[in-house]
Amino acid sequence: ACACVRAGTTGSRSMCPPNAVLAGLQWLKNQPPVLALADDAYPGWLWTLLDAKKVEDDGPGGRGEKVRLRRENRQRIRDQNFMKTQ
Repeated sequence: ACACVRAGTTGSRSMCPPNAVLAGLQWLKNQPPVLALADDAYPGWLWTLLDAKKVEDDGPGGRGEKVRLRRENRQRIRDQNFMKTQ
């Protein structure tokens, strides 16, 4: 079984060599095993899925502020819920 993406490396993006068997991806019985492809066989957007999303700070009331406030609110709720369990 291979992991999908190697973090922080250059050159080969995938941890799996081409034609490696990807265990756990076979959905139907009596089908050939799923094999990894070469890195250039996958679409370019696949390698950007794990990148952090960049939100521009566009001033008060903008999208950046809304994202920041939502993140802070979620963390505050998590902290409050954790303290309720103590």
